[in-house]
Amino acid sequence: MKRLVTICLAVLVLSMGVAMLADVAAQTIKVKTIGRSLNSMTAPVPGAPSPAWNISTGLRAVGVQSRVYFRVDTAGSGAVGSPTWTIVSKPPASTTTLDSAAGRFINSFKADVGGEYVVSATVGAQTASDTVFASTYIGVTPDAQAGCFCHPSAAAIKTSWQSSKHATLFKSGITGNVDVSRGQGQYAPACIKCHTTGWDATANNNNFGYQVKQTGWDTSWYIGLPRYGNYYLINQNDTSKWTMLSQGQKNQANIGCESCHGPMTDHKLTADPKKAGLTIKSDMCNQCHDGSRRHSLGTFFEQSKHFQLPNGGASVGGRVTCQPCHTAAGFLYYTRNAPASLDTIGLAARWNLSRDAGTHISCQACHDPHGNNNQYQLRITRFDSLRNGYRIPEQFNNNPSMICAPCHVSRYGVNVRITNVPPYYGWSDRFYPHYNMQFDMLLGSNGYQYGDNSFTGQNTHAAVGCVGCHMQPRQSRLDGSNNKLPNHSFSMTDTLHGTGVYKPVDACKSCHGQIDDFNDIRAFYDLDRNGVIEGVQTEIQGLLLELKSRLPLDSLTGEPVTMRKDSLRVKNRPDLIQGIWNYYFVKYDRSYGVHNTKYAARLLYKALGWTPLNVKALPGMPEEFALNQNYPNPFNPTTNIRFSLPKDERVTLQVFDVTGALVKTVLDETISAGNREVTWDGTNASGAKVASGMYLYRMQAGNFATTKKMVLMK
Repeated sequence: MKRLVTICLAVLVLSMGVAMLADVAAQTIKVKTIGRSLNSMTAPVPGAPSPAWNISTGLRAVGVQSRVYFRVDTAGSGAVGSPTWTIVSKPPASTTTLDSAAGRFINSFKADVGGEYVVSATVGAQTASDTVFASTYIGVTPDAQAGCFCHPSAAAIKTSWQSSKHATLFKSGITGNVDVSRGQGQYAPACIKCHTTGWDATANNNNFGYQVKQTGWDTSWYIGLPRYGNYYLINQNDTSKWTMLSQGQKNQANIGCESCHGPMTDHKLTADPKKAGLTIKSDMCNQCHDGSRRHSLGTFFEQSKHFQLPNGGASVGGRVTCQPCHTAAGFLYYTRNAPASLDTIGLAARWNLSRDAGTHISCQACHDPHGNNNQYQLRITRFDSLRNGYRIPEQFNNNPSMICAPCHVSRYGVNVRITNVPPYYGWSDRFYPHYNMQFDMLLGSNGYQYGDNSFTGQNTHAAVGCVGCHMQPRQSRLDGSNNKLPNHSFSMTDTLHGTGVYKPVDACKSCHGQIDDFNDIRAFYDLDRNGVIEGVQTEIQGLLLELKSRLPLDSLTGEPVTMRKDSLRVKNRPDLIQGIWNYYFVKYDRSYGVHNTKYAARLLYKALGWTPLNVKALPGMPEEFALNQNYPNPFNPTTNIRFSLPKDERVTLQVFDVTGALVKTVLDETISAGNREVTWDGTNASGAKVASGMYLYRMQAGNFATTKKMVLMK
């Protein structure tokens, strides 16, 4: 027996070693084409030329005489040292060289003639390569059949593209239909570079910029036009500048197929897929959307958590169930194949893992570059219910916030994970709702409500949605210089907004007034019962700390336990598992009550066994304390009692019978300043209905105290 165990252990160790070696072998260095936007070109590759316009799409199909950039990726390879670069092969007529032979992880060269180029890099004992193909542009106009519309799906793509801003923006600008004011549009020479195909005035590859430079149109179209700053004013619908162009120039006078897929002359002749570019990386979009101080979407997006999500390896983005939200191709596959089910696990059975490992969430995940009828060309997803079965209100149909919803919902339904069936009460491996269930919180559902459905659907900001706060519109810089648009960072913290543009709380000012910080939005009353009314986020954090103090904690993380390995610590304790679910439901929402203060507070109160206050805010700010007569009076079965607080104060409101015996304490909390209203339901401290008759109600707030009468008549 001992010998058998030894043999088994040896086989196990050997198999583990082989697996580790195989894993190491699989992790090799990679050479990848990369894009270079105008913003990134402020720090060009050392040794490479830096002309005013030297962007790169990151595609493998490039224009003749264009510059191509490569990066060595050594992540997980174990390779140590600096790379040595080589152009392995190039067209016979090419004389191009790399900008550096060694030492740099980013390198570039100019594709001086048409044909195939293979570039390799060696780090240590590992070598990898990538291939690009240089060609010339064909061009296509929105109203022409020529060009790129050859594929089976071309008809639908053509229809959507024809009406998109990509296809029409240049013509709109040059005919006075952009930024129209008083019958004149505004357009600038700098705009044309991004509004046409393949702009590079120095590259003879049939791109728009090179063509118009040969005829002089690029420096003559604006002669005689009035100027406003950097813009020229063009009478609305003035086609004279457009008609100056030849048909060949008009074929490139839009953001056409080749802007995103590279020059197609050789691809059209040979149908070779290697001679066409196809990518879902943001690099391709950044050639225009990260090109100036006014258009810095790419810079801010790459600082966002969306772009930085883990997207490969043995966990997270490497799992088929994670890829639909951690990778661009995964999200696109998911939205096309399961738009109404939220079934990422069932979908995973049909998902090819290898096709998407290592790609990040990109522009194309949320926007359709071919165009559609949605605002900002968003890919608005549609599904009808959360995973616990809660039906999403109709108001969210076609709402831009629905692009956020598929990934910002809980992966689990509370009615499946948290049940009343012992001994483990319904959880399989984890008893928390995953990490980003903001949409559940926004709608007020899928928390553990202890059988109380009265606050299902209760919400604070559902009408505002995700985009109302996280996608603020462009604003002027506080220093008066050019605008910036940092909303694609999606951040509501100050860390990404040191641009003099705006504070994240600016989105709140239309409802909450002139505030400088989220904690300027104070809670309605002392939610965490520490005697001080603080900002909503501070109050919710206080409630989380109180709940955390009652839950079993993991010794390593210091947070409540969550996994099957902790089963003995929660066995036969549904109260603990239910509390853990609500703790993480609020914590992993990450807004600390901002998304839905009412629902977050109620969930935590339920888990703590606390009774929430039934206090209503009324308009106005009083100058003195007051207690109003209840209404209706007489009443049956409930009545409302209004009072006024010129400052925050602990308020005690009690009901007595005519003998002076205490019937019930309706309120004993610190309440924020303002006009308030509470309801007495005609019950005593035990919850039993009281008899008809006269009752007294007394309010004390600081040094203020007064008593009034009311009559219950059945």
